[in-house]
Amino acid sequence: MSKKAADEGHSDIALYLYHVALDEARHAADFAILLGKVKDTRSNLSIMLEDEIKSEKDKSRAAQIALAEGDEDAYHYFENSMHDEQRHRAGLKLAISKLQEKD
Repeated sequence: MSKKAADEGHSDIALYLYHVALDEARHAADFAILLGKVKDTRSNLSIMLEDEIKSEKDKSRAAQIALAEGDEDAYHYFENSMHDEQRHRAGLKLAISKLQEKD
């Protein structure tokens, strides 16, 4: 919604909505802590890496389905998202590697 507001020239509203999104992400993180889902850093990174690998595969499949169905907008969305997941995967692997170097 923030992006849409910015695209429409409402920069003040876009900034507000951006901060709302950050607050919501923080709420989700706090709730994950309350549920006991947050572990030690090494475990968290490993879990996140597994999830990123799965998401990358899922988005790749979704992109192929969208392409087969002729939905170019969906195809580009999933392709771009898949590349984000690849970047996340690489960053998580690097973080895990840095932790291992400290051992």
